[in-house]
Amino acid sequence: MTEVVEYPSNSWKGEQLQEALKSKDVLLKMGAIRVLQEEPNDEYIATLVDTLNDSDRLVRINAAITLGRAKSPLAVPALVYHAVADQDKDVRSYASWAYRQLDYQKASPYLVKVLLESDNHDMIRFAAGEIRQKNDLKAVDTLIQRFQSKGMYTGYDPDMAAVNGLYEIGYATVEPLLKCLDSEDTRVQANAAYTLGKIGDDRAIQPLINHLAKADLEMRSRISDALIKIGRASIPALIRLLDNKDSELKWIAAYSLAQIGPDAEVALLKNLKMRGPAASEEIVYALGIAGRKDSFSPLYETYISTPDDSVKAWSSISLANIAASSYYEVTDRASANKFLDELGDQLKPHMLLSYDTLYALGKIYIDRAATTDVVAFKSNMETGVKCFDLSIIERDNAAARAFRLFYGSYLKLMASKSPDIMNYIERDITDLKKEAERSSNKKEILFLMDKLLKILQGAYEDRGFDFTGNFREYAGYCKQMEPFLDDFYHAEDPKKPMGKEQPTLHADVGMIQDKIDALLKSFEKSDDAESIALAYRLSTEVARIDTGIYDDYRIAESCLKGIVSRMAIPNEEKSDLYFKILLISKNGVSQIQLVLDRMLKGANVAPVAKKSAGVAKADVKKPGMLEYIAIAIIIILIVAIIVIALHKFNIVPLPFRLPVSWLNPSLADALLGSGLI
Repeated sequence: MTEVVEYPSNSWKGEQLQEALKSKDVLLKMGAIRVLQEEPNDEYIATLVDTLNDSDRLVRINAAITLGRAKSPLAVPALVYHAVADQDKDVRSYASWAYRQLDYQKASPYLVKVLLESDNHDMIRFAAGEIRQKNDLKAVDTLIQRFQSKGMYTGYDPDMAAVNGLYEIGYATVEPLLKCLDSEDTRVQANAAYTLGKIGDDRAIQPLINHLAKADLEMRSRISDALIKIGRASIPALIRLLDNKDSELKWIAAYSLAQIGPDAEVALLKNLKMRGPAASEEIVYALGIAGRKDSFSPLYETYISTPDDSVKAWSSISLANIAASSYYEVTDRASANKFLDELGDQLKPHMLLSYDTLYALGKIYIDRAATTDVVAFKSNMETGVKCFDLSIIERDNAAARAFRLFYGSYLKLMASKSPDIMNYIERDITDLKKEAERSSNKKEILFLMDKLLKILQGAYEDRGFDFTGNFREYAGYCKQMEPFLDDFYHAEDPKKPMGKEQPTLHADVGMIQDKIDALLKSFEKSDDAESIALAYRLSTEVARIDTGIYDDYRIAESCLKGIVSRMAIPNEEKSDLYFKILLISKNGVSQIQLVLDRMLKGANVAPVAKKSAGVAKADVKKPGMLEYIAIAIIIILIVAIIVIALHKFNIVPLPFRLPVSWLNPSLADALLGSGLI
């Protein structure tokens, strides 16, 4: 006999309906939902919300209808999700209808919850749109309340959930956020500035500018970032700020304009022209970053005419930046070439040029070398290699390392008369080939390197080789290699030395620092500022090696090579030192010591004596007056004890008896009994 299934009815109790809503039987579940549609009850809201995730579309549709009739704000997050993200369009439609049945004032807190907790962008946009449409300032204020400093938060820690929620709401939040700039809570100020920048509303520009004067350094940085994000609309206010008497505010304005980029170029050029000979450092700096080809000629005019050394120095940096990015588009190529000729002598470590700018300049000098006479050819080649060296110092990069070696080898072969020079070059390139084995493009790189080596070997065998005439072919192979160099030097992660190795490493590094100090003293005597800068950078790199978890020697190599190039020693000795420098990555700190020893010898500096395991005499601290008094008292006490002991055994008679009045009574009795007094 078949069992008769009883379906839900109004007579069912709450427990029965709850079980029916959770049943796997679709008809049973639908029956429970229909019962609840007639008499909605908050008791079943949580279960109905779960039912919205049922695999059956009809179940989801009817659950949405029931929730709409129940009008419970607890269902808001689930209804919003299915209104925007459900796979079935009918479910989306009924979920949206159900949400519209709710009282907005009751739903508002749950919309804020969606903004703060959901990771579904469509839900966030839906909730933000509802708040914006209703101009719900209470919800906006709830989000802003999250900015207040609490617990572990630092003064400027951003609350990204609240920031993103306010950003999605948009223009309705601008006025409340502007009021936050006057808050005494720095975290509220910082979050408000960040959010205003993200929204990008023009109304925020002048209030942000006005708050710069009284803001601390950190807050000024946040305001600057906000103005940069707002972008083009901020330019007029920032240009006006360049005339402020406060030097820091002028630099903030210049930095912000520079970061806004090419959109600021026209306004900056207009301001530069208006100032004429009175051009300021700030505007020259800003144009060097925001400017393109049209900025070169006006800046060059400032460069050659300004009587202010500081403005001239900043003009040089700015022109170098523009030349690196726009050299081939500059109309006044004669001025550009004249500037590049002068720039070669000014290039030095840390002159505020980025590694990619220096790398780009290096390639430009190499291109110039291919189109000039023999004298200019060598000069441009040398400056190009120097740019690659400096690029590595600023930030180690594969292309600069490779080009420094290839073009440097070409130069060596041109200049050296050593019969062993080719051996050195072949060793360098062989080492580079080993590096290339780790590259995913090793076939292409090795093929091109063989082409380069073949040209160099041909030049070495033919002493009448036309270096300038054959350079284009050589440079062509180098350029073909450039796209393959991105992962050229991706070696394994540096390994920390074993515990037993660390003391030896530390001792070696200590000796190296002593030798660097000796070199520095010799450079200071000769007033060689560039070598001093390189030596200090070398000292910093050696200190990093001393940590034991860093074994990248490339910057140390570059510093040493730069120092050697400036030393007044024979070319043969320089060539030998260059080769020894190339072995540093293979042999480590011991090779650095070897190179420094040879450099000290070449610079006629007395070698640094190795410290013994004991303490050297020079390191012993001389005792002061208090130490002498303490030693004297100890000696007197020892002598007194010895004399009293000898008297006890009748070896030494005392010419007097010791007084006892100053002694403790018990101690006096003991001494009297002993016969000492």
